Amino acid sequence: MVRFIPGDPITARLTDGGLSPEAQAALRSLYGVDQPLIQQYWSWLTSILHGNLGLSLTTQTPVVDELLVRIPRTFYLALVGILTALAISVPIAITAARYSGGRLDSLLTSASGVLIAVPNFVIGIILIVVFSVQVELFPVAGYVDPSADPAGFALGMVLPALTIGLPASAVIIRVLRSSLLDELRRDYVRTAEARGNSRLRAITRHTLRNASLPTVTIVGLQVGQLLGGALVVETLFSYPGVGLLLLNSITQRDYPTVQACLLFLAFAFVFVNLLTDVLYAALNPKLKVG
Repeated sequence: MVRFIPGDPITARLTDGGLSPEAQAALRSLYGVDQPLIQQYWSWLTSILHGNLGLSLTTQTPVVDELLVRIPRTFYLALVGILTALAISVPIAITAARYSGGRLDSLLTSASGVLIAVPNFVIGIILIVVFSVQVELFPVAGYVDPSADPAGFALGMVLPALTIGLPASAVIIRVLRSSLLDELRRDYVRTAEARGNSRLRAITRHTLRNASLPTVTIVGLQVGQLLGGALVVETLFSYPGVGLLLLNSITQRDYPTVQACLLFLAFAFVFVNLLTDVLYAALNPKLKVG
């Protein structure tokens, strides 16, 4: 689809129009962008089967080198984001299930509905205005190497993690709360409560593990969405991950880099879902492979 955007890598790099039409045509032939789309795709496909992702049309360096630098940063962001979502959602879901039908339950579920509806870039802008501009507690943007400055890295990750973690937590809250309520209606919970266990103890000791099974699937989908949707958050916070690299490459019509970024995001999404299925089976030994 990016190839249907007006322009090509040659015109995108020309700011002064200094090259003659003949020189531009020679460069297009050198990069192969003058070939039919199906031929370009076939060349790219055969190259990646040999482990070659190509050269960046912008930097003239191997795309894989740039990806190897950016992938850990996006992984850090997704990992911290999903841990933030779990830290927020699990206590809230337990509280909502414990007081189901009450005012607190209604307040918590309504708040989660609002978080689902609000785009993450709006949440990010609000966090920046409040905690970076007004309070000046966290940095606005950028990335700090965790090996060089762990404290600076932690401070810089707070706002991006909340930006992606809050909407993800809202989805997890609703799924986990519903699963907990289903488990609380079962006989073994009534037996546990009849033996003197409180509702909170029954949830944490008896129902939470069983109720977490459907939640695992949702968490896996959320991780995949965080990896794929990191572009917005990375752009908002100038976070140099795969998403920001993808956006810059689209602007510069750097086709090899765009294709490599999308290949990584697709692979990561499939891998996370496969890992989710394996984890689901590990949590529920009753599942058998047919």
